[in-house]
Formats: sequence, structure tokens, C-alpha cells
Amino acid sequence: MADRDLEQTQSKVKKEIKPIDPQDVAECLDTIVAFLGAIASSRDEINSRVKHLKETYGLNSTAVRAAANVMFKENEEELDEKEQQIRDILSICK
Repeated sequence: MADRDLEQTQSKVKKEIKPIDPQDVAECLDTIVAFLGAIASSRDEINSRVKHLKETYGLNSTAVRAAANVMFKENEEELDEKEQQIRDILSICK
């Protein structure tokens, strides 16, 4: 059985629901809130840097974000595929 099939089978098994532990719930929610704060701060910092690149060098904001995502995902093939899709669409319009 493949790992994926095993995971699907295991996910279908009903899990035992435990009584609510208020301390555990509160700690998890505090952690989630901390991560949400970090996400908001990161988003603001990313926007600031994208704006800097746009205003300083005239770079397209969308392209900057796309390039950063490719670098983050370490997947240049995704960029090549999107470029080809764009070229295909543009060739239809000519």
C-alpha cells in the first residue's frame, strides 16, 4: 500500500475526542495569535521592501513578488512554465 493510500485510510479512522483542557486550548490560541502577529509584521515588511524596489529601480511589484516566491519555493521550473503559458497566450493575440 502506498504512503498516500495509508494516510487516507488512517484519516478515515475516527479519532477519540478528549475532554477540553482549558490550559492547552489557551496556550494554543496564544501561540496562534503570536504567529498571526508575526505574519502581519512580515507582510508589512515585505510590502515596504517591494515598494522600495519599485520606487528605486522601477521594478514591477508583481514580478518582484513572483521572483521572491520562486526563490522561496526554490522552484524555477514554475517560473519557466508560467513564462511559457504567458507566451502562448500572447501568441494567440498576435
